[in-house]
Amino acid sequence: MAGRDDPLNYCRAEDYFNAARTWGGPTKVVHVSETPPIPRNPQIFSPHRETHYHGVTLTFDDGTFCVVQFIRPSLFRVRYDPSVKDPNEYGDENSRTILQDFTSQLIYSLDRYRGVTWKTQVDEVAGNLKFDDEEHYDVGDGMILIIYLEPFRIQAIRKVKPLKKPYAMPDEYNAVAATDGSYKIVWETSPKTFRWQLHLDHSMLKDVVLDVIKPGHGEYVGFGEQGGTDFMKRPTFMNYFNCDNMQYQQIYNKGPLDDREPLYHSDPFFLEVNANPEHANVTATYIDNYSQIAIDFGKTNSGYTKLGTRFNSMDVFIISANNVPEIVRLQSDLVGRGMLKPRYVLGNHQACYGYSTADELNLVVDSYRKAGIPLDGMHADVDFQHEFRTFTMNPANDPKTMFSTLRDKGIKCSTNITPVISIRDVTPSRPQGYKTFQEGRDQGRFILDDRYTKGTSGNAQDVRYFNFSGGRTDEINPNDWNRRPDYGDDYNFGEYFNSNSKTTPYHGAVSYGYNNGTPGHYVDLSTEENRIWWGEQYKELFELGLEFIWQDMTTPAIGEAYGDMKGLPSRLWLNSDAVKKDPKKQLAIEIWALYSYNLHKATYHGLSRIKGRENKRNFILGRGSFSSMFRFAGLWSGDNASTWDFWRITIPQVLSVGLNGVSISGSDTGGFEPAQINGQEEKYCSPELLIRWYAGSFLLPWMRNHYVRKTRKWFQEPYQYPIHYNNNLDVPRDQYDLYMAVENIVKYYVELRYSLMQVLYDAMFENLIHGLPIAKSMLLTDTQDTSFFNETQEFLNTQYVCHRDILVAPIIQSTNENPGNNRDVYLPLEFFWYQSNLRPWDDQGMALGPPVEGGTVINYTARITNNYNDFPYVTPVFIREGSIIPQLKVRQYVDDYREPNHLKFNVYPGKNQKYYTYLDDGVSRSSAPKGLPQVQEPLAQAERENPDNVQGIDGKANSEFRKVGIYQTSSEPITNASVRTIEIVQEHDNYDPKKEIGDSYTLVIYYGEGVDVSKINVEFEPKDIGDRKPPTGSSYKSEQELRAVIITIRETLGTSEKVIAKLTPQV
Repeated sequence: MAGRDDPLNYCRAEDYFNAARTWGGPTKVVHVSETPPIPRNPQIFSPHRETHYHGVTLTFDDGTFCVVQFIRPSLFRVRYDPSVKDPNEYGDENSRTILQDFTSQLIYSLDRYRGVTWKTQVDEVAGNLKFDDEEHYDVGDGMILIIYLEPFRIQAIRKVKPLKKPYAMPDEYNAVAATDGSYKIVWETSPKTFRWQLHLDHSMLKDVVLDVIKPGHGEYVGFGEQGGTDFMKRPTFMNYFNCDNMQYQQIYNKGPLDDREPLYHSDPFFLEVNANPEHANVTATYIDNYSQIAIDFGKTNSGYTKLGTRFNSMDVFIISANNVPEIVRLQSDLVGRGMLKPRYVLGNHQACYGYSTADELNLVVDSYRKAGIPLDGMHADVDFQHEFRTFTMNPANDPKTMFSTLRDKGIKCSTNITPVISIRDVTPSRPQGYKTFQEGRDQGRFILDDRYTKGTSGNAQDVRYFNFSGGRTDEINPNDWNRRPDYGDDYNFGEYFNSNSKTTPYHGAVSYGYNNGTPGHYVDLSTEENRIWWGEQYKELFELGLEFIWQDMTTPAIGEAYGDMKGLPSRLWLNSDAVKKDPKKQLAIEIWALYSYNLHKATYHGLSRIKGRENKRNFILGRGSFSSMFRFAGLWSGDNASTWDFWRITIPQVLSVGLNGVSISGSDTGGFEPAQINGQEEKYCSPELLIRWYAGSFLLPWMRNHYVRKTRKWFQEPYQYPIHYNNNLDVPRDQYDLYMAVENIVKYYVELRYSLMQVLYDAMFENLIHGLPIAKSMLLTDTQDTSFFNETQEFLNTQYVCHRDILVAPIIQSTNENPGNNRDVYLPLEFFWYQSNLRPWDDQGMALGPPVEGGTVINYTARITNNYNDFPYVTPVFIREGSIIPQLKVRQYVDDYREPNHLKFNVYPGKNQKYYTYLDDGVSRSSAPKGLPQVQEPLAQAERENPDNVQGIDGKANSEFRKVGIYQTSSEPITNASVRTIEIVQEHDNYDPKKEIGDSYTLVIYYGEGVDVSKINVEFEPKDIGDRKPPTGSSYKSEQELRAVIITIRETLGTSEKVIAKLTPQV
């Protein structure tokens, strides 16, 4: 049963599209209806079903139906399921991924939140259907959909304006187009829009291909974790099917540079840019389907992008907007945005699969503190569990004392929580048994072993599971004990398989390698009751002192002898978690990614229900799931390795998932698994690679050194490299500087990160508001620069911008590949840029060098030495003109407020700019802004649907923060004669940050070469609020050395409604 030949299993995209060549599809629209679907359940439906439908149902000549529906004036949805026999089957319900349960409710809620009204209109034009929405709207005119009746195809057009040119023609020659824009095609399908195939034996298998025209000028970005090495995608096949894919090589065996590999996280969202050159338009596609998604991205035909689904319906959302930031905002209207995370998440973290005792954790932390490398988080892996029982801690480590001792050192701890519930109940070391297992068993909370056997013998002896390993397919006999984990599992598969009683739980197992792991059951997380129960299991861990959760093996990742593709058996029946009172069952293969989504959701809400944590922010670090899991968790990119290829893909990966609104994401710094050199595993990450990884990612959202020790690696902590060199004569003696530099350079860049913690935090806070990520592609920050679509495209792969104004260009090649340790750095057009003078400590400040014109490519040499003066140049960093960049004093952990942390703002010459900073306590949920849709609407929905059970929804948001705007205006930007005015404006005041930042702050206002700052006159308003001097007790260099005016304002930032400092050159 099952195995390689089972159609109800994963198949590679190239095999799927090869089969699709013979499929047929509709050619003609025979009927059009504007009637909304009748509710499936008369007790559960949206009250806005008729007033906020905005859709049409198309009936085709082959008897199939399609629904086309506007969600926003420039966002529409296409649904097609060839098995549908009645249009009402499409319904108004959404998947769990979408922010609201019902589409009409989502439309209504967004209209209310945005304060807009709009309408759609259907007209027949020359035998074709014109379906438009041109009511004026806050992001511009709506789209027009032209539905060609025969041959059937869809064309979306929108009025778009030319991009603003730096040196435009006179208005009289270009006035109409520049003001009103002109209609352009922004998305269209081919005359073979849909092709489909229904399987004769298995009704749930309903293949659909959607053919989309791929414009010749178009470029494509996004694609989630599978962004690969090229931020802009080249023609390829792509597979979305989240699975345990260690080192990114199980399906094709080509490694991390291969875009085809399905990875831990599925985020089928991508953007088309430059399809209408020189015009302001970006079009995005999002495919909402929990099962396998296959994409032929111009691989078999350069003129088409083919989107394929195998189960459920083809459900596609198309978004058109003027630029990438608007797309990100609109997409986050659909799938939501994350909740506010604790400030310490942005600190430095350490993890190792191999730490197993409290003494080891304390030794690591003490070593970090001795080295002076800031550290905020320690991650206790499964070795800290009691015999690999989820939700337990080994009592031998005295976990309450362990967590308390670490917290006294400023360390916040997580532990690894996998979804398996061990069946190891009573053992000699745990005579009372395992409470979570006992409750789950007695209360019937586990997934049952209920199988779909059609097309098979139904005999347990014939069952075969299917997997890929090292690029080859594999069939596994679950009856064969030799294929079970190395720790052993002597259960009888036949006794569990497809139990007739329907009360026998599915028996799975997890293997952590090295004889570690456990057989167990899996909680049915598709019901609210079970999700609440799951969340309750965290109570004891947090009472012991745990601070946050590391959610691992999320697929769920299961041993190969227990399911398909190292996950659940494809033919296992699961509850679907649909929006109904009695959810129907679906196969695991149909809702493959839903389990991991519900896992993160259950954990997030569970933490919010724990007594004593009602107002504490949650953080979950998740290994992977599906789009919108970032509402509940951050994302790390799974088990990588200590190779340059894995470092190379880190930046495109983070930038790609950021386009979908993910705030916290990143890779295991230094690599989890060892690299292989000539068939031998290296015993530690290359010192050069570790330096480049830390130094290049110092302003990415997530920083965690994570590696496997066991029998594999010896160490990876930065402070270990000098120790290893001194204790091992086999290390070449000419590498002394390199090994010493690991600790020193890493310390420098971690310190620099901590000094810029407010920049990272402000970007994370703003992610709540507009959905934009912390680390951004230059396509997000510099939308005016069209050179990214041609000669400077390659720089999108290797550069990023933190917040808006700090450009980082990491070194991603080894000295063997690039002996000169140099690289080209591109500075985006229409701005001047300065080489960064940001340093970790106040006494290290530097005067600005000359400005560099945007559009320039600089060849930058970034050698690794052990000379401290060279450390700032190990990674190229540049600052945009006019920038305002806050810095704090470096502390060993972010919430060290034993004394206030003085805040200074570095203010750079150039164009007028503004900066918003957000001040709060860094840990309370009540800090979050009230009224945001990700807070307001889920709460309102929960109250409507279940008014007695709204715990776990973030109703704590109370806007308890202070927002301060810092505005710089210059009379003559980039000239030494410029009169500069700095305004500090209180924008929102519901928190006093005196404890955190003290009762004064400093402005360091830089000037260009040739300026005598002693001749700059400073006036204040209010008159006596500031002094022209550094803060008391500081170690700043002089104004002349910095070529800057230093001002200290004698009040807590944002206390006054407005403070003005005017700087005027003396004539």
